[in-house]
Amino acid sequence: MPHHLLRGHVALVTGAGSGIGRACALGLAEAGATVAVTDLNPDTARQTHELIAEQGGSSAAYTLDVTEDSAWEAVLNDVRATFAPVIVLVNNAALKASVAGDGGLLDTPVPVWDRVFAANLRGPMLGARRVLPDMLEAGTGSIIMMTSTSALHSVAGFATAYSSAKAGMIGLTRMIAATYGTQGVRCNAIAPGVIMLGDDTASQEAFRESSGGLTQRPGRPTDIASTVVFLAGQAGEYINGQVLVVDGGLTTHMPGLSKKARA
Repeated sequence: MPHHLLRGHVALVTGAGSGIGRACALGLAEAGATVAVTDLNPDTARQTHELIAEQGGSSAAYTLDVTEDSAWEAVLNDVRATFAPVIVLVNNAALKASVAGDGGLLDTPVPVWDRVFAANLRGPMLGARRVLPDMLEAGTGSIIMMTSTSALHSVAGFATAYSSAKAGMIGLTRMIAATYGTQGVRCNAIAPGVIMLGDDTASQEAFRESSGGLTQRPGRPTDIASTVVFLAGQAGEYINGQVLVVDGGLTTHMPGLSKKARA
């Protein structure tokens, strides 16, 4: 990936301490951006910052609870004073359904719903509100929302709050794009499919079995990172208000029918 694509850009990635967020931070730094690496866990944020330094990139690590507006304000003030205003925002941090205890609607307590929405929809909204003034003043900016194929395709009895919040992110994406696109700010969403952090044989085989062999392989964090870099830079400058599904084609199939068709 060329190192000059995002030179002079300051990017902020939430949930950048691991997984997709870490890959996005590394990818943006490799493309030349200065990256504000943020995570609720200060140790993992620092580790990502160190990895960027090892590859010759520029970054700083911050602890950020995305659900707190005052935390956004403090981090962005420091980034602005230390580097420059944020021109690329990647709203990646999320509270996963499996962690929150998020199941079917009747099985999901209201406090769980509120926690999931706070992290997965309130957080991205707060981030967008805080970066938009600087982007509008600069006349340019790219906000990237990490939604999910769960927002587009339901799994019965699982992740009701998560799926609903991720669908809300798509609505927020389109509203931001429609409202501020004419002033140079783009807002798009990425809907990852199955992204596996490990590459062990057992995990690969489990994916192939569960997916019915509908794609060649599970996704990798770098698949999402390269899409983020594309949307952040000049190559994606005519894309606004869109949802890019990055899932290897998995959700183009109806698994039950696809299996019968191949039988």
